[in-house]
Amino acid sequence: MRSIVFAFLLIHGCIHLMGFVKAFGLAEVSELTLPISRTWGLLWLAAALILVIAGVLWLLKLDSWWIAATIGIILSQILVIVYWQDARFGTIPNLIILTVLVAGFLRHSPPHPISIAEPAPFEERYGDEGTGQSAHIFSPFQIDIDPMERLLLINFENDPDSLYVGFEPQAFDDDINGTGILVIGWRTDGKIDVYHQPGLYPDPEKFDIAGKGLANMLEREMDGAIFEITERGAQAQITFPDLNGRMIKLHLEERSTRTRKPFGLLAPMGQAAEQPSAMPLVLLHDFYFVLRSDTDLSVKIGDRYHEPDSFPLPLDFSRIQFARYSPDPLIAMLNPAFDGELHPMDEPVNNTVTLGETRYELTMNGPVYEIQSFYREYKNRELNVTFSPAFPNVGDLRAGAEASGIFEIAGDPTTGFIRGEYSVQNTDGQISIELIPSGGWIPNEPKLTLRFLYRIVPMFKEWPTTYRWTANLQRTGENPFMMKSSWKRMYDDQSEGTP
Repeated sequence: MRSIVFAFLLIHGCIHLMGFVKAFGLAEVSELTLPISRTWGLLWLAAALILVIAGVLWLLKLDSWWIAATIGIILSQILVIVYWQDARFGTIPNLIILTVLVAGFLRHSPPHPISIAEPAPFEERYGDEGTGQSAHIFSPFQIDIDPMERLLLINFENDPDSLYVGFEPQAFDDDINGTGILVIGWRTDGKIDVYHQPGLYPDPEKFDIAGKGLANMLEREMDGAIFEITERGAQAQITFPDLNGRMIKLHLEERSTRTRKPFGLLAPMGQAAEQPSAMPLVLLHDFYFVLRSDTDLSVKIGDRYHEPDSFPLPLDFSRIQFARYSPDPLIAMLNPAFDGELHPMDEPVNNTVTLGETRYELTMNGPVYEIQSFYREYKNRELNVTFSPAFPNVGDLRAGAEASGIFEIAGDPTTGFIRGEYSVQNTDGQISIELIPSGGWIPNEPKLTLRFLYRIVPMFKEWPTTYRWTANLQRTGENPFMMKSSWKRMYDDQSEGTP
């Protein structure tokens, strides 16, 4: 099938060369009776090249093939219409290519999770009999959960304020953050301001994952503030003074009875972070956009109202705003930066051990325990990191050993997963570890509109690939290691903005 489509695109593209040849008088083309100017001849050549490129991209299994194919058939059909007398039959192959394109968008194949590989060769990792250095297993990994009840994001980048381009109300009710409403103000300079009610005590350090970091954190009374999400959508009424004394008023009331079909999303929160201390994993369950019909949505800063951004594509046959919300977010930080002692875990029971609030599933490679997966739970949600093959016991890793494999970060199936590669190396007693989310985010989304969106805006899937986690471990005595770890963005020149 792949070779047939390739051949079809190649032949269809080459046929367009006839118009170029006739326009420039390179040869007699009896099939084309109408005169063709050189300008139009160049368009015939462009159509030919674009269609051939689409065929090559298809053959190479590159997702971007559809972009070239779409441009190619549009240009081709324009030429067919202009030169209808000679080229009308070119409509048929254009319709066939269009059918292939549409079928590709309509077909939804759920992504496959990684398969657990057999244990890596024991001798490669631990020597003939193991080093005998450690009877315990060490974990350099950690998942922190930031409890949150619900969140809402409102963008007005097309009608910006002198200071802000978006607001993000968040609701909390937990022992870590307290109880109340917090509003992130996304600034024009890429930084954020955080306004929170007196009942909240947010940690300023955790906001380095957002944009260019925290500019100001300010406590504000928000008398009568409301932020709820019900079966009829989101309702919000929040008023507070900003750092310049201007009153900010956020108002949202959805009244539409249209059927909503929420979905799951890994929010590209980490796309804008310049110097993150952890990899932010913002899993938004029951996520949806604010409907345009039967909705009051307004943003007022000082004396001026700002027009919220609209969304160009319909969703579930409804027009929507570029304001969105989740009543069930899971906010996790993977491997926060660490500099200190790394102690061994307790003895496992039934190949399971708990360290803090993180649970580890272990597997045996000979007599040595290895980490198959680890996960954290929050309410009824779970975030799981799985390795294939299992991650080695760094305490037993032989001198000169190198180990590698793949890993996967997954939560609820609706939010897809992140896939990447891991590597470990023991050089003269110093152990270096690297995690690279090279596979990016792999969504599991049946909605045609969203699949189209994820294709034309690759940032949704590609932002994790810009993250790199490294850790260096040095043994300090009988058991503990000294470990220093950090995250780094590898492509800081990418676009920035609100998530």
